[in-house]
Order: sequence, then structure tokens, then C-alpha cells
Amino acid sequence: MREIISGVYTWSWLSPKHGYGFNGFAFESDGGLIVIDPAIMGEDDFDELLKLGNPETVILTNKDHERVAYDLRDKFGSKIYIDEKDATFLKASPDRTFRDREIIPGNLRAINVPNNKSPGETALLLSRDKGILFIGDAIIGWPKGEFSLLPFGKYENPQMAKESVKVLLEYDFDTVLVGDGESILRGGKEAVRRFLDREENLHLTLPVQ
Repeated sequence: MREIISGVYTWSWLSPKHGYGFNGFAFESDGGLIVIDPAIMGEDDFDELLKLGNPETVILTNKDHERVAYDLRDKFGSKIYIDEKDATFLKASPDRTFRDREIIPGNLRAINVPNNKSPGETALLLSRDKGILFIGDAIIGWPKGEFSLLPFGKYENPQMAKESVKVLLEYDFDTVLVGDGESILRGGKEAVRRFLDREENLHLTLPVQ
């Protein structure tokens, strides 16, 4: 586990199937420790997490990022949050649901990114410094310094999935921390614009080499 930017910590698990890292994030808030998209953790990672505080809240950006959320709930009593549109797809019931534009624990604004691989795909905006945006699967951090979509077959309508990312440009942010791939610590909003302007090579080909 490492401090990726001031006050925000991350850890990763390298997916053999995908060839890139699945990332989890944690930061302290007035409501306790917030964990986002908790990637697979070893015992050392659990110990490191507890040094930051008890993980009071686990927020999932989509139905496929359950990861070790239930382990955190079982071990530490964490409350699991997810967009109401994805709640019924989980393996177990969440503790809370939220809606688009709602402010949730951690003073995070939930931003639904529609027309994605699941209806509840959510980005989370932390309005601190120049703005920190946590993103699940709406865009993937690959290649380094840029963004891509998941493989073509993941979407009902890939072009609409791409166009829906424009909703993020309504907000102020500079850092983009991704659930999958490489995060962009500075110039993240410009990288989103470059992605939207790109016409070719939008989709990852897995596994990434």
C-alpha cells in the first residue's frame, strides 16, 4: 500500500487474465476511512489498511468491483455502498444505495456514467485540491498516460459508452484514479478530452502486453 497523492492510498493486484493492475483506494474523511473498489489484498495489505483506520465505508463504482468488499464487511463491519441501478447484480445485498449526483460518505459526489457495461457505472468526485476523480470501468488507464474503453464486446453500444464519458467534463478535476490500469495524477481532465477526441484504437485488446 502506498500514498499515491496526499492523503489517498492505493494498492494493486495484477490480473493475469487482463495483464494490468486492479486498484483499490482508501482515504480518511470526517466519517471515517473510505475504501473504493477494494482490490484483492494480502494480510500485509489488511494490516496496512488498519493503520489508516477502521474501514467504515466501502464504495463500489460498479457491480463488477465487489472484489474483497465482503471480506471488509465481515472483518471490520464496513458498510457497502453502490449505485441503486447496480445493487441487484451483486452477489450479496449492499448496505446502502445512492443515486446520480448524490453526495455520499467521504463528501464524494456520485456521477453516473450511462450506457456503460452496467447501468450503475459511477465516477466519484472528491472536490479537494484541483479535484480528484475516482473511476471504475467507464475508462481504463491504458496505455500509460492515456485512457481506453474495455474490449468492444463489453458494451451494448460502444459509441454511446464513449460519448457518455463527456458527462465527466462538467466537473473540475485534475487527478484521475482508475480502478483498472494506470492512474493519471496530473492533467487527467485533458487526458479525458484526448480520449474523447480519439477515433481509433479506443478499445483494449486483452491481455494487455
